[in-house]
Amino acid sequence: MNEELINQIVRRILSEPAFQTLLQGNTAGNQEENKAVKLDALVLLNYVPDFEQVLTTLKLSYGADYTLSILPSEQVVVAKPTLPEGLTWITPKDAVSKTTWQKILIPTCSPNTLAKAALGIRDNPISEMIGRGMTQGIPTVLVTEHLGFTAQTPKAYHELYEGYLQTVQSYGVMVCETIGKECTLMKDEGKVAQASQHQPTRFNEQKSGACEHNTSSQEVICYDKKYLADKDAYGIAEEAVVLVKRGTVISPLARDTLKSRRIELRQETEGGRL
Repeated sequence: MNEELINQIVRRILSEPAFQTLLQGNTAGNQEENKAVKLDALVLLNYVPDFEQVLTTLKLSYGADYTLSILPSEQVVVAKPTLPEGLTWITPKDAVSKTTWQKILIPTCSPNTLAKAALGIRDNPISEMIGRGMTQGIPTVLVTEHLGFTAQTPKAYHELYEGYLQTVQSYGVMVCETIGKECTLMKDEGKVAQASQHQPTRFNEQKSGACEHNTSSQEVICYDKKYLADKDAYGIAEEAVVLVKRGTVISPLARDTLKSRRIELRQETEGGRL
């Protein structure tokens, strides 16, 4: 068989409509396969009564772009909700060992989880993964819909958790009111500084001392430690004004003690002014 005859046979095979259809079908299949490649997203799921709605909305909002793996809290494990098609459970061990997370979603954030995220506490699988996400710079979305605050929530208590929200935003966390809605992220340094007026954070201990300025007849104390605990609050004179540096962590119990002893808490601004 000579070369010319072989070329004629190859050309005839390639020109066959059936062969062209097969080639086009393979190309389309490859394109579909490429489209099907999704990013990995970890969903940190706390207990809520309406699991079905949350999980369905989560799938509709993120399912097209992400492979969603659900890390449940202990309460969720007990409840055993049914997952929509395409969502899968993941164990704490597997969540921690996986290094390819492109997004972390917290669709049912609880007050406890929020406070731990703001204070850097990592004592359970969910708070550990939030901490890892912030440490590694993984885009994180926190939904506030299930925090449970109402019109009857005391203002001071609500402000405490507003401070925690501002804190996690300053860490780079996106905060949304509901799943799939527009989120906010503090990128501007001025906004972060303003948010920090109420936010708790951590720091090394330093000596506390009296401030060099006084704006009224009240005793003004400059508190330089990085953590204000309840025992510290009792060491401050009643009805005094306490100035704390930006980023100072104030325990909830200390806040209550300061309030009961009529001690005014303020944040020290640049230049040592109120």
